[in-house]
Amino acid sequence: MPRLYVLVLSGGAGTRLWPRSRRDRPKQFLDLIADRTLLQDTVDRVREIVPVERIFVVAPPAHRPLIHEQLPELATDHVVVEPYPRGNAAAVGLAMAALAAFDPEAVVAVLPSDHVVERRAQFRKVLLAATAAAERGHLVTLGIAPTAPDTGFGYIEAGERLDIEAPVEVRLVKRFIEKPKREAAEKMVADGGHFWNAGMFVWRVEEVIKAYEQHLPATAKAIGAIREAIGSPRYESVLAEVWEETDRTTLDYGIAEKASNVAVVPADIGWHDVGSWARLAAVVSGTENWSSGDLLAEDANGNYVWAPGKLTALIGVEDLVVVDTPDALLISPKGRSEEVKTIVDRLKREDREDLL
Repeated sequence: MPRLYVLVLSGGAGTRLWPRSRRDRPKQFLDLIADRTLLQDTVDRVREIVPVERIFVVAPPAHRPLIHEQLPELATDHVVVEPYPRGNAAAVGLAMAALAAFDPEAVVAVLPSDHVVERRAQFRKVLLAATAAAERGHLVTLGIAPTAPDTGFGYIEAGERLDIEAPVEVRLVKRFIEKPKREAAEKMVADGGHFWNAGMFVWRVEEVIKAYEQHLPATAKAIGAIREAIGSPRYESVLAEVWEETDRTTLDYGIAEKASNVAVVPADIGWHDVGSWARLAAVVSGTENWSSGDLLAEDANGNYVWAPGKLTALIGVEDLVVVDTPDALLISPKGRSEEVKTIVDRLKREDREDLL
């Protein structure tokens, strides 16, 4: 696919997947689904249509060694390092500066590193359609076909279909909807034409830089300064100087919700966001119990157990998450697994750095 590049986002701490996800190895670097990690799987998925020479990763400094460990085929200068977190709008802007210097005609697919996609052939078709729309000047987002009225995601309301020859339809975006209440989510799913917002984008690099100039001018100014300094001895000092001036916001709030040329490609790709233990359990298991090791279950159902190297016995329990690591044990009902973050927050308050 000529001109298509991929930018993988490798930020975030994955605190809701504690105690496996830690500061020194957050969830995208873990083998949560199969033998390959989430990061490796993200790159494997796009390597089928994009050569490694056109794959970039943007990440905080601490992730650089892990990225090179897990993706040794990636060129050193294809890992774009953000000095410290400012939100993904700044991180992506930094990477757009690098890509613009590398190839100003690039079309870029921006993909989080912690998603699961089961239908890879359909995913390729969706990327082809998104690329076609991006080449026509649209900022394209991928809209996930909802399988339930989930209130944990934002939604995209699609408008009219665009006249673009592509393997999947492309539609204008009418509006973005913040995470809704249950009743509103049920209505959107029943009405059709609404999609989950998964935070995946495709655009021409110069087109999105124009959007930054219009909607996030402070970040755009920083992008310009960084772009001019790339490849020179001044790069690190310029980056340090302008980074604090970038807007602390997200792509959704800062760009997508404000721009007028946003399109959506409906993506029925078997997508999963493994943002919590309950969501991960839904990917790897059905109604029966799932375990990483030996399991005996009596009158037990719907449980997720990570306890490698040992026998786990379950009696009379349902819908539990059990995660056993060498220094911590988590036990939670699936329905409250989102609250794992509160444990991490408490560990921070108590200065339990050894467990973070």
